[in-house]
Amino acid sequence: MKTIEIAPHAGALLKSLRGFGYSPETALADLIDNSISAGADHVELSIDWNEGNPRIGVRDDGKGMTFEVLENGMRFGGDEGVERGAHDLGRFGLGMKTASLSQCQRLTVVSRHDGITSSMCWDIEKVRSSRSWCVETDTLPDAFEYVDAPKDADGTLVALERMDELGGFFGLDKEGFFAKIRDVRDHFAMVFHRFLDGDARRIRITINGRPVAAWDPMLRTHPATRPLGAGRIGSGALAVQVSPFVLPHRDRFANENEFTAAGGPGGWAERQGFYVYRAKRLVVAGSWLGLGGHREWTKDESSRLARISIDLPQSADAQWRIDVRKARARPPAALRARLSALGGQCRERAREVFAWRGGQIRSPAQKKDAEAAIWNEEHRSGKRRYRINREHPVIAQLLAGDAATKRLARTAITLIERSVPVERIWLDISENVEAASSPEAVDGLLVDDLVTAIQNTRGSRSPGEVLEGLLRTLRLDGPELKKAVLAKLETADE
Repeated sequence: MKTIEIAPHAGALLKSLRGFGYSPETALADLIDNSISAGADHVELSIDWNEGNPRIGVRDDGKGMTFEVLENGMRFGGDEGVERGAHDLGRFGLGMKTASLSQCQRLTVVSRHDGITSSMCWDIEKVRSSRSWCVETDTLPDAFEYVDAPKDADGTLVALERMDELGGFFGLDKEGFFAKIRDVRDHFAMVFHRFLDGDARRIRITINGRPVAAWDPMLRTHPATRPLGAGRIGSGALAVQVSPFVLPHRDRFANENEFTAAGGPGGWAERQGFYVYRAKRLVVAGSWLGLGGHREWTKDESSRLARISIDLPQSADAQWRIDVRKARARPPAALRARLSALGGQCRERAREVFAWRGGQIRSPAQKKDAEAAIWNEEHRSGKRRYRINREHPVIAQLLAGDAATKRLARTAITLIERSVPVERIWLDISENVEAASSPEAVDGLLVDDLVTAIQNTRGSRSPGEVLEGLLRTLRLDGPELKKAVLAKLETADE
């Protein structure tokens, strides 16, 4: 048997490698990974408009690279069989090259280690013309606006020059260019939030001189966020940490800007689902991972408050099928049933919170409690329907009148139950037509209605106790509203 070597055409293969599907955000995040793996404390980016010919410089203060290490780093695939450290965010030995060249035609890396500076450059045009895998050495890029090549301390500069139509920064007008920088900033805030806020080793990332602030998808610091209990599932190399959260209803945010910011890049519906972390770095930012049984879950409005974090060890890369871009993952078969169960529970709890505006709803399985729900949930012939709870103190008082009043009240309640514009309400909420209400708002008609309800239902309880129960039932809050109702009650009693 004879064997021959068939070397790939350098220019053709590089063109193929440029088409991995990186966006500017995912490409630059891959470069940040390298800086974190190099032990950097500060990563600076200069994303220069450069009069319509964009250039990007990524500079870190990590340990830098010797010439030999840099040579291996510029090789497509790196050294086969090299074992990565516990905090190494690399995956296939392709990231720096494929990510950078997906956005530009010229990649230069300048690195300083122990006082010695080395540099190498991949230039697409020169590779094509020479028809060989040749890199330039001892070459430096032009100066960037916000970063410089390492001169007096260890570190590395990655320079992306000669953008073309394959990259996301090419062909943008100035307004679009700076909008894309905002997208990059938001992506970094999400993907590296555990490094930025110190949950893992703390680092700083600045873009054009401005620091990137962490954005936690789970909103752990918000008092209305509901953690559903973290735990480990799986065993051995497949063991992962899973932490489900139900995020707050929009009425729990101070204003519309805070609510929008909490939705994250892409908005609330897009950011629901599982969040897969690998070595503290976010890999999947909101996906149902193909789970849901025979019918895969979709990103529904009713489940948009459900977010579940999964922490993977690096040893699970193959089982979870982490891709080159570190943007996709798929759970192994052995964990799918358990993850589906946890995801289903979280979606159901999120649905209950999402339906906040309808007040408390009592399902058939729930027992009666002191504060009766306004609505009852009923299941008939496989269908779900909602009926006003006739046992609620206010409704019961209304139905306790004379025969004519009782008959009229029952008719009115039935008409309300059968004519609630569910579809219209759903459209208004899903299209964000309805603004979040302010918990401090005082509505005169609402005050009068609450006073009437208290006067007719309080019995042996104090007005304050009845008011607290009504406010909990109606999902209302605010000291000003309580003060107005109690003042009106006092005046009425006098």
